[in-house]
Amino acid sequence: MHKFWTLLLLLLVPTILFAQKTRTVKGQVCIVAENKDGKEPLPYASVVILAGKDSTFVKGAASDANGHFNLQFIPQKGTDYLLKTSYTGMQSVFHQLDGKSSTLNLGSILLEEGIELGEVMVKGQIREMEQVGDTTVINAAAYKTPEGSYLEALVKRIPGMEYDSANKTLKYNGLPIKEINVNGEAFFAGDNRMALENLPVNIISKIKVYDKKSKLEKLTGVKTGDENYVLDLQTKEEFNGTLLASGKAGYGNHNKKDFDLQGNYFQKNGNNLSVIAHSGNLDMRTSYKDNIQENVAMNFMKKFNEKLNINGNLMYYHNNQGNESSTYNEQYLTSGNKYQYSAGNNTNRSHTMNATMGLSWQVDSMTFVHVFGNFSLIRNNSTNNNRQATFNENPHLNILDPFSGIDHVPNEQKVNDIAMNSLMRGDQQRYSFHANIMRRLNKKGSSIGLTAQYNDNKGENENFSISSTTYYQLKNSAGRDSILYRNQYASSLSPNREQGIGLMFTHPFTKQLRSQLSYNFNYSKQQDDRNTYDLSGFMEETEEKVGFLPPGYEAHYIDSLSNRSHSTTLQHAIDFYLNYSDTIWNVNLGLSVQPERRTLDQKTGLQRADTAIYSVGFRPTLRVSWQKRKNRLTFSYFGNSRQPSLQDLISPTNNSDPLNITRSNPNLKPTYDQYFRLEAQNTDKGIFASLNLQSRINSYTRAVTYNQQTGGRETYPVNINGNWNAGGMLRYQKRIKSFGINANAGGNLSQNIGLINENQTEQPERSTTHNTGINSELRLYYQPKWGNLELNGRWDFQHSSNSLLETNTYTRNYTFGLNTFADIPGNIQLRTDANYSFRNGTNINKGDDDQLVWNASVTWRFLKKKQAELSANWVDILSQQKNYYRGTMADGLYERHTQQIGSYFVISMKYRFNQPLGKRKH
Repeated sequence: MHKFWTLLLLLLVPTILFAQKTRTVKGQVCIVAENKDGKEPLPYASVVILAGKDSTFVKGAASDANGHFNLQFIPQKGTDYLLKTSYTGMQSVFHQLDGKSSTLNLGSILLEEGIELGEVMVKGQIREMEQVGDTTVINAAAYKTPEGSYLEALVKRIPGMEYDSANKTLKYNGLPIKEINVNGEAFFAGDNRMALENLPVNIISKIKVYDKKSKLEKLTGVKTGDENYVLDLQTKEEFNGTLLASGKAGYGNHNKKDFDLQGNYFQKNGNNLSVIAHSGNLDMRTSYKDNIQENVAMNFMKKFNEKLNINGNLMYYHNNQGNESSTYNEQYLTSGNKYQYSAGNNTNRSHTMNATMGLSWQVDSMTFVHVFGNFSLIRNNSTNNNRQATFNENPHLNILDPFSGIDHVPNEQKVNDIAMNSLMRGDQQRYSFHANIMRRLNKKGSSIGLTAQYNDNKGENENFSISSTTYYQLKNSAGRDSILYRNQYASSLSPNREQGIGLMFTHPFTKQLRSQLSYNFNYSKQQDDRNTYDLSGFMEETEEKVGFLPPGYEAHYIDSLSNRSHSTTLQHAIDFYLNYSDTIWNVNLGLSVQPERRTLDQKTGLQRADTAIYSVGFRPTLRVSWQKRKNRLTFSYFGNSRQPSLQDLISPTNNSDPLNITRSNPNLKPTYDQYFRLEAQNTDKGIFASLNLQSRINSYTRAVTYNQQTGGRETYPVNINGNWNAGGMLRYQKRIKSFGINANAGGNLSQNIGLINENQTEQPERSTTHNTGINSELRLYYQPKWGNLELNGRWDFQHSSNSLLETNTYTRNYTFGLNTFADIPGNIQLRTDANYSFRNGTNINKGDDDQLVWNASVTWRFLKKKQAELSANWVDILSQQKNYYRGTMADGLYERHTQQIGSYFVISMKYRFNQPLGKRKH
């Protein structure tokens, strides 16, 4: 212990000596206001330190939501320094940084509105993005979008943004965007889709991307949680304090519709109110005729003063969607690969209601309270009609309609043929409550905090399934193919509850070095009860209407397929974090140790498991960033040990699906996941690069015992080493006047390992799959006054090899696109985009997947302020759009095709108006 404290002291001495040379400048940026103080804070103002001789940039930042700033720099001997404070539309203010004190508090810096110059035009190159501290600031004006576009149209044009329009997920430089904010405050927190589909581009001036601290982290000044990257949208000054309202109605062929009503009100300090109602199916491209998405939602943030604010949202969703799809699956085996084709349709209807509410209150200068609550109610109803067949030789069926030619396949090549019809109904209720109370102990910043949480989740599900399975390699007593019929009903109830309480102590050693020690206690209880019934005796009644329960079904209870599972988890977590920050370096170090006790009481049929397990988990984290001028370098490491689930350890064998039997393994070891990431960026030169590596020690995989006669699989979990994934990317962007170029290239390597056993008397064999991926993309654009012209191209290469039979597969995807819009006389805007794509590779016939997707639209704006618009939109003019996806796993590859609706058009009318409300606040 003596050696430990000596080592810690030696480590801290250089830090303290270095901190003594650092100078801190702080204050609050304000503007004139008609209130009792005569001023109010100005958030996100630019504050920079300049060298006095040549105005060289030294350090810069933006003021926070309350106008406060805190800059630290290392002064050089014989050099004078200036502090420049500025904001768009305001006169800049300069302060001479005299004196030699280590801390200089400038108090309130008052900015006044600038003088409006008439008939003066300043031409300059638009700067696309810049780095301010750990925040990337993106200039929305640098990326032109058609009039009336929403946020999702803008993010598609920003380099580094990866947008999945199907799932409405967003990444920046490979990191997931978990939240979208407006002026620093959450906008429908947890549902990025609401912002992407409803926020107009024309109100956005800048987009900030940064790792947002939680309320508790802001209060303590110590970063403790996972990375939480957000898009923070800054609204244009002319729209602050104004009600932005619009209504839209559109209709087209194929029952296409688009109805929208919304009103938005934003203020620069973060106050906001939004009400949105929408009903439509424009983005639903599958051939299911009843596709529809409907929602009604409200979001608000109200700051009563600097000490008290509340925020929340209320959302209701109704989704009805379906698709027809077909899949090809190739399974790697030592005796020869097995091939599976499937086709079918499924529908899903869901109703979701969600409400959240949060309150932040600064009781006094030393005490802070934050409370957050959530409630959600989800109701689902889904159907699935599917047929799949497995073969011991590839029959080369048409993947789009595989069963049209199955009668010509010899029975010797067939392993099984399954037809299934199922219906699932489910209800789920969730409640959660979180509270944080923090009390500062002294002026130095030491604090103590108390946290509490409560979560309750209750799910009820019903599942009806009718199936017929033919085994071609397994004969019955008459020497014919064996056929298994099943008609089952299962109901399940799964209430879960979790509660916890925690205590933390935060202490700043210096202004740059802070530490936090915390203890958390959590207790959770899970229950999963499933009852299964055999309805085979009611075939005539239940086949006519799947989902019908005939009288007397309770007497056909199947004990062997029913389950009772009750488990508890009692966990202690001891966390220690150390944060260091100065003008150049930012270091976050943490370690979490989690002892826990888990119990399981489970009964399946006549089998029962009852046990208690003790374990200890570890979670180390390290994040180091270095920044000087426009150069930034960041290294991150995250580790996490995970215990195997109790079901994987001791759960009785589950044979409810005869072709997919699962059992447990009591010898499983904990896994340890680790993730390394290195980023480098120079915003002046427009360069960004990253490298990442993920590996897993004692990874879980499911060993497969394959039945050659039935095609069935029996799986059980095992530990295995050798699974890893590595990747990297390089991006370059450059703008010269109205021309720009964005280019990026990347690649990834991965190894996935599985275990295959084709003979139950033999040891499983390792199935090792190596995947290699290379991609490159180039985007050229020209942005004249009259519109935008963009050319883009992308190339993707995927290669996969497997060790069992030395199988090699590859896929090359090529995409070339044109995207343009132009404003012509008469307040008319023309838009068109076209993308041509094709691919080649293993089992891909030339020309089968070629497609040219061409869309076009015309919009006419009229009335005095162009508040009304009439538009016509023609989608997929040539009816060539397809939907396919190919992927690989440790034991095989698969490809999925989904039928698309083809060409359609929509005519729509939209009206919008802006109305200032009261006195506009800056």
